[in-house]
Amino acid sequence: MRVLLIEDDLAEARFLQEVLKGAPRSRFQLSHAKRLGEAIAWLRQDGFDVALLDLTLPDSSGLDSLDVLLQEAPSLPVVVLTNTNDDALAVAAVRHGAQDYLMKRSLQQEVLVRSLFYAIERQRAEDALRNANEILEDRVQARTAELEAANRNLRQEIEQRQRIQERLTLAQNAASIGTFEWCVDAPDRDPSNPVADVPWPIADMMASFSDSWPWPIHPDDTERVTQELRRALQQGQGLKTEFRILVGDRVHWLTINSSLICDVETHSERLLGIHMDITDKKQLEAQFLRSQRLESLGTLAGGIAHDLNNILTPILLVVQLLPLKLKNMDSWILGKLDILEASAQRGADLVKQILAFTRGVEGKRFALQVHHLLADIRKLVQQTLPRSIDVYADVPDSLWPVWGDATQLHQVFMNLCVNARDAMPAGGTLHITAENLTLDHDSAQRHFQAQPGPYVIVTVADTGTGIGPAVLNQIFDPFFTTKALGQGTGLGLSAVLGIVESHGGFIDVQSQVGQGSQFQVYLPATFEPNPAAVTLPNLLDGSQSTVLVVDDEPAVCAAVRTVLELHNYRVMVAHGGQDAIALLSEHVDTIHTVLMDLMMPTMDGFATIPLLKRLNPDLRVVAMSGLNSVDAVAKAEQQGFQGFLPKPFTRQDLLQRMQPVD
Repeated sequence: MRVLLIEDDLAEARFLQEVLKGAPRSRFQLSHAKRLGEAIAWLRQDGFDVALLDLTLPDSSGLDSLDVLLQEAPSLPVVVLTNTNDDALAVAAVRHGAQDYLMKRSLQQEVLVRSLFYAIERQRAEDALRNANEILEDRVQARTAELEAANRNLRQEIEQRQRIQERLTLAQNAASIGTFEWCVDAPDRDPSNPVADVPWPIADMMASFSDSWPWPIHPDDTERVTQELRRALQQGQGLKTEFRILVGDRVHWLTINSSLICDVETHSERLLGIHMDITDKKQLEAQFLRSQRLESLGTLAGGIAHDLNNILTPILLVVQLLPLKLKNMDSWILGKLDILEASAQRGADLVKQILAFTRGVEGKRFALQVHHLLADIRKLVQQTLPRSIDVYADVPDSLWPVWGDATQLHQVFMNLCVNARDAMPAGGTLHITAENLTLDHDSAQRHFQAQPGPYVIVTVADTGTGIGPAVLNQIFDPFFTTKALGQGTGLGLSAVLGIVESHGGFIDVQSQVGQGSQFQVYLPATFEPNPAAVTLPNLLDGSQSTVLVVDDEPAVCAAVRTVLELHNYRVMVAHGGQDAIALLSEHVDTIHTVLMDLMMPTMDGFATIPLLKRLNPDLRVVAMSGLNSVDAVAKAEQQGFQGFLPKPFTRQDLLQRMQPVD
């Protein structure tokens, strides 16, 4: 037996060699590799019966070593060796493809030899089973083809008045196709090989015909199917339709395609045909339609966001300029300007939130005081929820800060509160609580993807209808919703989970039908202060350097020009890519910085920058755009832009971006 030993410890390797060398009635040819890369090279040159793998190697460690080895040699039996008595690691290793898991410290010759032989036997059994499955799949596909051909010839066989003696067999694997026969004249039915997990009780679902129908049809589809069946029989045709059936508390979709045959001897009519479970197809169609609507929404939101950001940019800049230009404004006017600036900034935040949902914008994150955020949530919830729902909050001021995006976390907690409201149509109680908690290693292991450390836990609990176990496992799936058609997209909790995980946290859900639900959001606490604000005095003086501003929006150009000129910059303005190229050609020795919008008609920023760089390779070009998606920023960097200024921006943002980066 050829054994490949992958072990970097020479003493351990010699020990294993001696153990195998002295094994009675067995001959082992051992090849020793000190690194995983060396082992892979051995495998590419020669074949081995089994491998002994240590999980701590110089060039790889942990289960990654096992994954790489099995990727190189999928059929190679692998026995994992380790000095760690870790049951969880052992289970994980077997799940990753290892045939056995042995402790080196307590390794005995008999155990090692038996493990090697068992590993080879199990691998061979798995290979044989896989081959058998492939053969079975080929047979199922062949039978499916036969079934389709038989159904095409069914009408010809009926005309020849040959009684069908054998039933078409069911294709039970991926296609879920089966045959059925239903007697029109008598309550006799005999569906063969039913679709998996679909019961076939005799039920009087077709009262119009006083007969039993093979499937428990959904009440909403009964009348339609009855009418289709009556019409088909009156026209002497078979029935081809789709309908829902009830399977316990679940709903399945079936499609049937049948022919109507008449038995001359018994003068009875029967529907004979095939049925197929198309539940997955219907779900995919619904998800596709939802994704199309979401894509359309994203396109519309992107266009609106671009226009709104172009509108908000000059508002923010001018509001900040007025106190600088008009020195004698009284406090009343300054207060109104503050309101305008705050409203414009709120509009900008709202646009970012829309883009974050449709295109994945990464918001700005700071050290946040969660109790301030939850206080706003409580006020908003109390104002919007019906009076039949009582709202209680227990949020101490001593909560630790968390590092996060306030807008995104606001979306998380509001979504949970809205879901709680929907779960209490007859009224109830909504509890919002928060606390500090430090998870130790053992506690963190009880939560998937959790890391030990300090957390702030925000709990949103209701006394509503609760969530059943079957639904509870799917609530975070994209597009999954229990709401009526058109009342929910199925994206709310999916977005909530994505935001929480992007903040390094996780969610724990507890719920029982009829007893309400509890969502606990774990957010990692931070004790690092916010970055110190950049002071403006070093940014005020442009030292008479020349900046070329390129934007098709005159208001944006005018506002940016005013700010820069106020801070000792020389400014030239171009309203498109072609104008920018012409101006730079004339002033190539004067212009050292270009501030250019990415989205412009005729020639956008991406088409313009290569031509500008051709005129002056050392030219510094900063991009600005009202579409602040992650993809847009990445594309700008790839195209050679040396900075990105998202619209709308403030005076400070603009001046900071104008400064060259060391």
